[in-house]
Amino acid sequence: MKNRPIIFLLVLLLASQCSEKEAVVAPKIANLIGTWKLIEPDSSYAVTLQFAYDSANPPHDITPFLANGKASVNTYTLRLFATLDGMLVADNLASTNVAGSPMAVTFEQAYLTNLKAVVRYEVTTNDQLRLYHGGAQPHVMVYERMN
Repeated sequence: MKNRPIIFLLVLLLASQCSEKEAVVAPKIANLIGTWKLIEPDSSYAVTLQFAYDSANPPHDITPFLANGKASVNTYTLRLFATLDGMLVADNLASTNVAGSPMAVTFEQAYLTNLKAVVRYEVTTNDQLRLYHGGAQPHVMVYERMN
């Protein structure tokens, strides 16, 4: 019984040491946040990609993003995971299912296939993003920042 205050203080001290530090997003990765417009390899359609920080899952070695955008016909959502060394992985891609012209649908299918196959990113300037993928040629999609 005499040890109760000491045990309580030890438990309190240990609990205070276990608190997590506030997550900080590295500037290189934070530069992805915003809305981007596809300009290469084909900008026939107003294709966008928006990165938003996933605050429910703070970064550790990998920074998660909730992403969404508009392809040639449909809107889409996905989760993207970025690392400081430029690695980028896409997961859980979903899109609406609105009918469009055969050319627009073909373009969109190719775009979404390439987006799912993204493996690396590079922000070449504050206003240009390159996503490298293992999909169809030319293996890179170039975007410019909209905001």
